[in-house]
Amino acid sequence: MEAKAWRLRREIPAGPAPWRALAAAWNLDPRLARLAWLRGVDQPEGLAWRLDPSWTRSTDPHLLPGVDAAVARIRRAVDARERIVVYGDYDVDGVTATALLMRALERLGADVSFFIPNRFSDGYGLHLDCIRELKETRDPGLLISVDCGVRSVAEVAASSELGLDWVITDHHALGPELPAACAVVHPHLDGYANPFLAGVGVAFKLAQALIGAAPHPVGADAAFLDGMLKLVAIGTVADVMPLVDENALLVRRGLDSLGGRNGPGLAALLRAAKKEGAPGGQDIAFGVAPRLNAVGRMGGAEDAVRLLLTRDPAEAETLMIRVEALNQERRAIQEQLAARLPRPEDAAFDLVLDPSAHKGVIGIVAGHRMRATGRPAGVCTVVDGVAHCSLRAPEGYDLGGLLALAQPFILGGGGHRAAAGLSFEPSRLAFVRQALQRGAAEQAAGRELPPLLVDGGHADLPDDADLARLEPFGQGFAPALAKLEGAVAASAVFGADHWKLRLAGTPDPLTWFAGRERPSQPVIGERLCVAAVPQGSARWGRSWLVDAPLGEVAP
Repeated sequence: MEAKAWRLRREIPAGPAPWRALAAAWNLDPRLARLAWLRGVDQPEGLAWRLDPSWTRSTDPHLLPGVDAAVARIRRAVDARERIVVYGDYDVDGVTATALLMRALERLGADVSFFIPNRFSDGYGLHLDCIRELKETRDPGLLISVDCGVRSVAEVAASSELGLDWVITDHHALGPELPAACAVVHPHLDGYANPFLAGVGVAFKLAQALIGAAPHPVGADAAFLDGMLKLVAIGTVADVMPLVDENALLVRRGLDSLGGRNGPGLAALLRAAKKEGAPGGQDIAFGVAPRLNAVGRMGGAEDAVRLLLTRDPAEAETLMIRVEALNQERRAIQEQLAARLPRPEDAAFDLVLDPSAHKGVIGIVAGHRMRATGRPAGVCTVVDGVAHCSLRAPEGYDLGGLLALAQPFILGGGGHRAAAGLSFEPSRLAFVRQALQRGAAEQAAGRELPPLLVDGGHADLPDDADLARLEPFGQGFAPALAKLEGAVAASAVFGADHWKLRLAGTPDPLTWFAGRERPSQPVIGERLCVAAVPQGSARWGRSWLVDAPLGEVAP
């Protein structure tokens, strides 16, 4: 175990506290204003997305490229009673986007159903075999993609020959040309104001325009869309999109709405995640999202969509039992894979292949290895003679550029800067690894392994009620992280070798899970220095979740 170098998240200049203007403008506890300033918020207006998330701050949906053409084609389909199929993706972003667009189209009286490809038999994105089957079994006049399709040029062209129209909504990296669809709705086109929309965020903007709630919703439309923002919050956090600017507003409104009355499916999810009241971004990331994701990771994701859509409490409970069982199965398989993979080597890109690895968990394990080393990582499996790999990269890297270098050796690939996938012939593993390592080394040139960024000691953090005012915490607006130091006053083991600790001078207990980097179990009187995240509970009070042991202060 190696203690991690650390430093304060932002250097504090001498003189008057630079966060005083934030505290005065918003009547904030100075510790809370300090926390916001440490995250790069210098002006009071920068906190308005979180502290005053009014609809009037949101972007008119008609400014999103492709929305007007999409609305025209969809309304024509609704008026003509054409059958519409929403074609989604099996991850949380795709599942929530599918459920959201289903709800919006049902509100318009559309004849609509949904389809989610299977991770194992179909793979990601649009597939001609699936499209042909939909043509034969449902005979739709229009298909609408969510969270996929922007690179499916050939599939959309072939669909046209079958007499099928497409509206493509996506947020993934653009290809060299756009599909010849009736409309392509994408936040990276034409300098749109919010390029960070998740797939569910793009679907939301389309839904808002479809129901005519523009430029900003009021009355019943506002209430309906606040309900839809529950799904936007879940999908955006789960897809690790930056929670800044308009994204912060949309997710904040969604989290607040989740704290009110929910449908049977969302209520069951929140109960399973043991969340009472309004959830925070981390509650979604570590409690709600993994459960929804497990359905698509272990098989077909249709039940995840059904859970979000059902209005029947009995059906919700039945579906939730299955979801929870799949999540437990996923967790066990994931832990087994992580245990048998070789430890990461000191390479610029950590790429490992396990031919028997479960395809549904390789992305999670890649993410864990990436966080442990601070470098890009990929975990591969082999299905039907083809290696399939999930890649994850920390901030400062661009997986798109790395995929371009590996292009001569791979069969296909795509994704985001921080998360991507690729496939290749197993015999080309060495070439793929070499290309990724060379590219990662070039991107990392002159960079040292980044230190952990902390916000100070436990006394520098406000109480949990004040912390909740700055939600959502997540990508782009990091959760609070404190440096805790002191002699061990109490130590106990629970569960699968997890530790419960108390440090002298820290009034609240610490939990250190077995999966984290740890020393041998500390003894009473031993001094520890760790980075820990505050965990608030209305019932049990504050505790701390240990992230990592800390060593020297970074220069």
